[in-house]
Amino acid sequence: AVFHALADATEATGELQELRQQLYNTADTVIVGMYVGDNALSAVGSAGPIVNMLLVLFIGISTGAGIMVAQYFGAKSREDLSYTIGNCITVTAIACVILIIVAAPLIRPVLHMLNPPESIIDSCAGYLMISVLGGVGIAYYNILSGILRGMGDSFSALMFLLVSAALNVGLDLLFVLVLHWGIPGAAIATLIAQACSVVFCLVRIRRLPVL
Repeated sequence: AVFHALADATEATGELQELRQQLYNTADTVIVGMYVGDNALSAVGSAGPIVNMLLVLFIGISTGAGIMVAQYFGAKSREDLSYTIGNCITVTAIACVILIIVAAPLIRPVLHMLNPPESIIDSCAGYLMISVLGGVGIAYYNILSGILRGMGDSFSALMFLLVSAALNVGLDLLFVLVLHWGIPGAAIATLIAQACSVVFCLVRIRRLPVL
């Protein structure tokens, strides 16, 4: 019963985080649509399904990591817990390197499969290339938030996500409206916000008593 309760809570929290992380792309879409133009809106919108595919992948991995961490944390097995967390971080790093190497040459072919207008292909590809780099932040945030949930701290991960989502909106306005960086500015804003959420999670994990 305890295991099923944990699984249900983890699934519910994961769904909330998926919704809130999708706000990154939504904020980018709205802001570039308002201040850059219709083509920019189409470019960022066309990139959305690919970004969301990465998001769902890493949320699934983080759910599994959270369950393993919860088992060792509940058993108060510090050595196994540290080993599991270390493996999660290492495997995520390897996955991110592979993602960047594989995704970069595939961006344009995948975009052509989605059949967006030719006028936005270049802009969409540029946004996606920066978003792939931001995928490192997506991966690590979800893995680390899964670890936090497994150690009984769902609240911190969710708060960090909300703070970084608000930061993304602020940086979007700065880079797009004030600095006029256009679509790349929106992508860079998201990358920075995601990196901040990772740092917040790392700091919180390091401060947990069991470690």
